[in-house]
Amino acid sequence: MDKKIDKKTEELAMRALENAKAFGQKLEENREKRLWKKVQIPCSLYDAIKGLTKNEMDSIRKTYGFKNLSALKKAELAPELAKLIPSKFKEIIYTLDQSRYDLIKLIIKNSGVIPDVGISISKAETFINYSMIFCGLQDNQKVLFMPDELINVFTHIDDSKLKNIVRRNTEWIRLTHGLLYYYGVMDAWPITKKISELTGENVDILEFMNVMSFACDFYDQADLTPYGYADSRVFDVKKIVEEQKMRKQIDYYPITKNHLLKASAPNYFDKTQEMRSFINFIIEYYDLSDEEIDEIAFQMVTMINLDFRPDMIMEYLQSYLEFPSFEFAQQLVGKVMELYNNTRQWVLKGHTPNELFKEERKFLQPLPAEPLITNKQHSSVIDLKTKKKIGRNDPCPCGSGKKFKNCCGKVR
Repeated sequence: MDKKIDKKTEELAMRALENAKAFGQKLEENREKRLWKKVQIPCSLYDAIKGLTKNEMDSIRKTYGFKNLSALKKAELAPELAKLIPSKFKEIIYTLDQSRYDLIKLIIKNSGVIPDVGISISKAETFINYSMIFCGLQDNQKVLFMPDELINVFTHIDDSKLKNIVRRNTEWIRLTHGLLYYYGVMDAWPITKKISELTGENVDILEFMNVMSFACDFYDQADLTPYGYADSRVFDVKKIVEEQKMRKQIDYYPITKNHLLKASAPNYFDKTQEMRSFINFIIEYYDLSDEEIDEIAFQMVTMINLDFRPDMIMEYLQSYLEFPSFEFAQQLVGKVMELYNNTRQWVLKGHTPNELFKEERKFLQPLPAEPLITNKQHSSVIDLKTKKKIGRNDPCPCGSGKKFKNCCGKVR
């Protein structure tokens, strides 16, 4: 009976997944159709906006902060937006970074229109929400275009001042992405303080937040939350913040400017000695492409930072790779533990477990070498300051404020 129920449940789950996938594909198709509609170019700003949906117009209205327009119908809202946007467009231009600036320059150089450069749906929608670049079909070819009114505003302020602002914005965005890669969550104030220290320049927090607002929408690498800016991989922002607050005596791990700039790249992961050892072990047994190796490595770092238990990480690897033997699994567990203990973690403010416990726990590794294979007893943990054995109900020596049994002495 149980087997029948399990089989039926499994079939229902599979059907639900297939339906969800089909629904997702349908939504993507609808988004594509909405983006790439026939347009006549050159196109005025009014004509570009008139072809949008009411929801898209409302998104533009909210992005620009236009007041007293929410009650207007689509036909009434389009001319109002076309009239108001040019006077505020300068402020949007001053939030650009190098890649978006270069794309606008390319469009203007080609008389306001270029063939689609393979832009993603989400990025195209963001450009539309900021009424900056629009999409369309010209002679059945996908194109990106800018209305003349917006080109005129951009051309008028495209000088050395703008170029310096674009350079500055690019650095702000990349450094912020790098900081969030290592720390997970940070409020705007400590971010701007760090950037100021790294660049030697003052950072106006309001300008910074305006720049990051567009960047968060466009790049989808960071989100503004009630707790500050968060890396887009962070699932439980509140939990990360609470864990960090428990370690008030620990400062953020110092990371160089160049390293932060490298870490700002999408899907970046630290190629540490332990990561290289893990990758080398994997490729000894499996014929994997560089893309597959990078994907596994990136997911490993992400799962560690999301506080996945080691057994869950092993389950992920087993879903991706077929384990040839029990001995192989034992060796792989050792590599995973090594990687776990030497990965910079959000809850530890960018430190690794081994770095924090090096002095306090010389007689015990942060995680056991083979926790998934054997069920060994815990070794005694000694607090080096008191020279006494730490009881399971004693405060954890890492400074979290938790009991030892609920923190570093916890069986994960």
